[in-house]
Amino acid sequence: MSKLSPVDLSFLLLETPSRQMHMTAYQVFRLPARERNTFIPRLLAAYRSGPVAKPFNQRLKWLDKGVASWETVEPDLRYHVRHIAAPAPGTTQVLSDIVSFLNSPLLDRSMPLWECYIIEGLEDDQFAIMIKVHHAMIDGMGALKLFDQCISRSPADKGMNSIWMPMEKPAKSRPRTGRPQAQNLLSRLGKLPANLLQIGAGVAELGAQNLRLKPAASSLPFAATKTLFNNIATSSERRYGSCEIPLAQVKALAGATGTTVNDIVMTVIDHGLHAYLEEHEAPTGKPLVALMAMSVRAEGQEASGNQTAAELVAMGKPGASVAERLQQIHTSTGQIKENSSKLPVAVRQLYAMLLFGSTTLPDIAAAFRSMPSINLVISNMRGPQGQRYLAGAPMVSFQGCPIVPPGAGLNVSFVSVNETICLGVGAAPGAVADPHRLTRLILAALAELETIALPGKATAKRPAPKKTTTRGATARTATPKKVKRKQAALKKTAQKSRRKAR
Repeated sequence: MSKLSPVDLSFLLLETPSRQMHMTAYQVFRLPARERNTFIPRLLAAYRSGPVAKPFNQRLKWLDKGVASWETVEPDLRYHVRHIAAPAPGTTQVLSDIVSFLNSPLLDRSMPLWECYIIEGLEDDQFAIMIKVHHAMIDGMGALKLFDQCISRSPADKGMNSIWMPMEKPAKSRPRTGRPQAQNLLSRLGKLPANLLQIGAGVAELGAQNLRLKPAASSLPFAATKTLFNNIATSSERRYGSCEIPLAQVKALAGATGTTVNDIVMTVIDHGLHAYLEEHEAPTGKPLVALMAMSVRAEGQEASGNQTAAELVAMGKPGASVAERLQQIHTSTGQIKENSSKLPVAVRQLYAMLLFGSTTLPDIAAAFRSMPSINLVISNMRGPQGQRYLAGAPMVSFQGCPIVPPGAGLNVSFVSVNETICLGVGAAPGAVADPHRLTRLILAALAELETIALPGKATAKRPAPKKTTTRGATARTATPKKVKRKQAALKKTAQKSRRKAR
């Protein structure tokens, strides 16, 4: 039995029926040609048998005074692994509706806090695997690490693995002696005064910013302006939208502007958000403030638990052009990275907890609703690169359902998967009624930035993003094949004209 860390426990204490704190992602695969009738039954049988690894074999046990711990149990895999057949024709819209419906209820706290849904019957011989897991058990980067471990780079690999199955080789046990334990304890105690000094310095730094004694490097709690995006969730209903952006396109923009991939995506998100506010006649006079989660997970560290820090990021100014907005965000994120790199992980996580606490106050105290700390959450994660397979079934897409945060009604997350940035929007209906429209505005901002930064590579000449989906609606953007055919035809006509002129 092990106690929950303060960060893990906070995700349980913040949860209400209208504020779910579980993460959901789904992968879409295409059935192998020769196994259309046998693949799903074999997958279901494999997923409902075999051992279950930490943290998926742990259940909550509440102790005194709101303290909880994990106890190891034997999960009932027939309960945790469900099988659903999508009604014909199994379109993207149908899958979106199913995922939205399954994602609404809270996880049963008397059971290990995860569920898996195998959804068959999708168009083009596809099926989906949806995983729903509580944020108290694992963070986003840890989950992505497990996702990548359970799928293969080779179509010849026929293993049917999933994130709850043990896959990592156990570390070699070391002989336990009193001396190393004592040295470890003394080492931790030795670092404590320095950490406390750095916390005090951080608090003094915020105080100096608040008194305008020096320019602010980041936004301060309770300093954001209330916007449409601060309409918090009043029920479990959520709206989801998604789109896909070629990673090569974003890298080219980052190289041309001397910025980063993260800066480019944050800029087009911010530009799209301001356009959305303008369309709804609800503009803001100050920059939006995003709570940006940052992984502090060390290389080789186990995937369970949360290893996350967070910062308040002041975005671009209202009315700024997309090019100006990019430079403003680049400056803001650069200062935050520089300051954060000087602090130890323990201090950064403590600061993240203070920020999370400040975001919840508008939900529970009316006095804070006019002075929120954030307008939205933005998170950026790196997923598996290169084509992946599950027992020979190629992965077609990867999408998530971002958690709607306390104190705001909007979360925009993006994950780079197989040379594609998968961008997902999760929102309370009162904050963003139409995430589909928001993703379109984000893509329009990307096209505008490309026209300015890479004038020789107009977006119209690029393959369009694969799809943009939202609950209850779906849209597919057409590939520019007709445009290319017309360009080729015009080129031939011009060549013939030149020959005749000679």
